[in-house]
Amino acid sequence: MVPALPGLRADVTAPPGSDTSAVPGGGVVVGWVLVADEQAVGGARVDPVFLAAGRTWTPEQFRREHGQHLGMVVGRSEA
Repeated sequence: MVPALPGLRADVTAPPGSDTSAVPGGGVVVGWVLVADEQAVGGARVDPVFLAAGRTWTPEQFRREHGQHLGMVVGRSEA
């Protein structure tokens, strides 16, 4: 894992009409990890590691726990 620069946030997205009442809303990006992915160019991709619901997650872990329909958007924090 490589530490993230300060000021980045991962926000959870969902298709319209999705029930997200039990889904944490995302949080501060704390780092980046290299993940093996045969579908990606070069056989790997870089994913954010973010805080939500009291623990760290990659998007893949978050979707496995809360729903495959969820997406992630990384951007600058408003604070």
